[in-house]
Amino acid sequence: MSEQEQIEINYLGHVYTFYKKEYHTAEDFYHISWLIAKQLPKTEEEVKKATQLATMWYNQKKYNCRYAESLQPSLSKLDSLSVDF
Repeated sequence: MSEQEQIEINYLGHVYTFYKKEYHTAEDFYHISWLIAKQLPKTEEEVKKATQLATMWYNQKKYNCRYAESLQPSLSKLDSLSVDF
C-alpha cells in the first residue's frame, strides 16, 4: 500500500492536515487545501462545509462547473480568499 499524499498548512495559528484524494491533481489538491484553511474552520462540521465550498469554488473557476444559483453567494465569498489562484 502506498503512502497517501498529504499537506500540512499552518494558517494564522491554525494547523490543518489534508490528504489528497486520488482524483485530484497535485495542483487541485494544493489550491483546495489552502482555500479550506483560509476559511478557518474550527470543528469537524466546519471543515466538511469548508471542504465542500472550496471544492465547488475551485471546480467552478478552473473547470467551469455550474452550481445552483442559491450556492453562489456562499461561493462568491471565497473570491477574496483565493488571491493565489
